[in-house]
Amino acid sequence: MKKFEPRPGFVVQAFRFALDPNVTQEQRLRSHCGAARAAYNWAVSWVMASWWQRKAEASYGIGEEEQTPWRPWSLLVLRKVFNEVKKTDPRFAGWWEENSK
Repeated sequence: MKKFEPRPGFVVQAFRFALDPNVTQEQRLRSHCGAARAAYNWAVSWVMASWWQRKAEASYGIGEEEQTPWRPWSLLVLRKVFNEVKKTDPRFAGWWEENSK
């Protein structure tokens, strides 16, 4: 593996900060981390659903052009679809507003 070397004339500096949240802040941090994980898990399952559907259709002998279309997984598409889903899906409706951005 190649070692990182800064460009000539540049200085690389790093900082490390320790978090020391109080009880309320820790609960909020945990809630935000959980929300990020829930959104990630939703995105993976949404994309994989079309993959599994296409795999099943192929096993039934359905041709490539007749199979369920692939779901796109670009950031823009996932964000747009998730913004609609989070308003209606009961998994997100109760607590997502507290964690949004």
